[in-house]
Amino acid sequence: MKIPKEVKDFFNSVKIMAFATSDKNGNPNVVAIAYKKIVDNDTIWIFDTHFDKTKKNLLQNENVSIAMWEGKTGYQIKGIAKYHTEGKLFEEALEWANAHGKTKPTKGVVEIKVTEIYLITPTYEEAGKRVA
Repeated sequence: MKIPKEVKDFFNSVKIMAFATSDKNGNPNVVAIAYKKIVDNDTIWIFDTHFDKTKKNLLQNENVSIAMWEGKTGYQIKGIAKYHTEGKLFEEALEWANAHGKTKPTKGVVEIKVTEIYLITPTYEEAGKRVA
């Protein structure tokens, strides 16, 4: 799944996003995220500084969603997540975060492989339209 340029640009411009997870029974949880990075054409990193239920959910259910919006424009990104607390990916993510002024300690990194992207723009023509 290739993340379109306009979605990448939008992602990089939005400061706070909603990150949704659910446990093995489908009970949802949503948190605000600020520390995030598009790594390549189909991968996003989210940095865990305060996750509790979110981390527990990630360890039970790999399906996640991100919602981001500014004014009346927005996107939903769905994907498959893996939680990392050690290893090469974790170290690489920490290096990136430290080089970009991240000041809070990182407990883990969520690696998301993007599977679907939708518009959440509130119009009859665009709401729910698949972008990628």
